[in-house]
Amino acid sequence: MWFTENLKIRLTMMSRRPRQISYGFVDTRFGRMLLGVVSLDDVQSEAQDAICLLYFVMENDEDTLGEAIQRSHGAKMVKESAIIQKWSDKLFSGGKDVEECVIDVAILGTPFETAVWSALLEVKSGQTYTYMQLATQMGRPEVVRSLASAVGRNEVAILIPCHRIVSKNGDSKYHWGGRLKLELLSFEQATK
Repeated sequence: MWFTENLKIRLTMMSRRPRQISYGFVDTRFGRMLLGVVSLDDVQSEAQDAICLLYFVMENDEDTLGEAIQRSHGAKMVKESAIIQKWSDKLFSGGKDVEECVIDVAILGTPFETAVWSALLEVKSGQTYTYMQLATQMGRPEVVRSLASAVGRNEVAILIPCHRIVSKNGDSKYHWGGRLKLELLSFEQATK
């Protein structure tokens, strides 16, 4: 099970940290993932809710949930099977017969971070950019270091494709491990 082919990611800016995140775990082609969804009640959006976190499980579910709790700065984490199933079905439906599947992703960051995450969406499946190439694409080649930090603060793996950014020296650094990053990139190359 992997992502629907015709995904279109729509970023929605949150004005404050969420009070509650609904979560669940999903088994995928590349391993187990923690999926978190937030209500958009107080945000101008076409959607009622949106994905706000997507992490690979590295050791076990509890450690990954602990990391999400720590990084969410006090949001109440509530296990919600129905909401997670709805989003899982939308993400992993196979989608070859679907013209376009819009996935709402809720983000919270500085204007610079949100600009970086938006730029990441322009890096297509099967492509890789160096940090310098991404900074240059954004018209800001002088901000490579800040850009690398913003890439690392992405909370929504795969959907905001930080794995497509590589070091100019070829290092495969990735929060969830270099081996997983290489597997993801190889898969995207083979299926593009």
